[in-house]
Amino acid sequence: MRIATPLAALLFAAACFAQSAPSIEKTAPSVPATKQVDRTTVRFGEKTARPRTSGQVRIATYNAMNLFDSDPVTRTHNEGDPAPIKPQEEREAIAAGIRAVDADVVAMEEVESLAVLKEFRDKYLQDLGYKYAELVESEDPRGIDNAVLSRFPIVKTEAYNARKIGGKHPARDGSRPNPLAGEDIKFRRTPLRVDVQIPSAAFNLKGGEDETLTLLVVHHKSGRGSDYWRIAEAKGVVDIVKEIEAANPGALIAVLGDFNGMVTDPNGKIYTDAGLFDVFSGRDSADPRNISHESGRRIDLIFLNQNLRKQFVNDSAFIYGMPARPEGADWRTTLPPEGYASDHYPVAIDIDRKGNPPSQNPK
Repeated sequence: MRIATPLAALLFAAACFAQSAPSIEKTAPSVPATKQVDRTTVRFGEKTARPRTSGQVRIATYNAMNLFDSDPVTRTHNEGDPAPIKPQEEREAIAAGIRAVDADVVAMEEVESLAVLKEFRDKYLQDLGYKYAELVESEDPRGIDNAVLSRFPIVKTEAYNARKIGGKHPARDGSRPNPLAGEDIKFRRTPLRVDVQIPSAAFNLKGGEDETLTLLVVHHKSGRGSDYWRIAEAKGVVDIVKEIEAANPGALIAVLGDFNGMVTDPNGKIYTDAGLFDVFSGRDSADPRNISHESGRRIDLIFLNQNLRKQFVNDSAFIYGMPARPEGADWRTTLPPEGYASDHYPVAIDIDRKGNPPSQNPK
């Protein structure tokens, strides 16, 4: 009995503590705070992102430049690949660019894997509503792939890794012997097709059917000696557009991504010659606001088929500038400035199912 008495007192005290102790609620991990950076280092693109307009849907493309992971479980690129793991500061800057543009659907290039994409989204963009994510592995030896983040459901995904796009690799790649000489030409990185289901409510429409938007996310072969490859890839993408339109004459199609060439280059002309609309058509190509790459070129492009062009909000296209190295600096020896994310910048447009009114923020 003398033993039971203190034991009972102990149990009674524990019960009282349990009743009086405050409950602990589990909370979602917080989004890393966006750092304020010196925007005076922005050389190209616009200093501020265009504001959103209710009833319009925003689409963007952004080459994240080597969004690789250090996790050996999820790593897909070769151990000996010279591309470094994406530094923490650059990941935060990529997220800041996406956050500023505030697109409903974001096409991305140079992403390592779906796991890496989702980890990036969940850590930096979890409050932006990108519930849907897609990526299909390509055969690129660097392990860089095309991807999509979307606030709306992705209802179809397709890749074209095995597709032969015409012709054989020539004996020389520019001034060098071509190790692929004689082989069938394929996409260096498969275009990623996603069909996104956009609810009518996104356009401030009451009732009516949802709309399906088809994106073809591309990342053409780089390199001065690879014009022939980019031309073949452009023809291959145009063929895919024609196939989609043949199956569905009302298809709404956007071809967007890193083309590693300007609209006036041979691969760019293939798209415009096929009737696809360049969303920067009529703009001054020398205007720094219309440049999407640190090299001083606009090579991150968005083309629309004629169906989708009818929904394009006139003059809504913009490039959101990000910090860059000084003009003439050697990227191999010059450290990037604070807030640097990529050598590419986000490009965005707005569409409106109700028609193509002029932008409220024309440039």
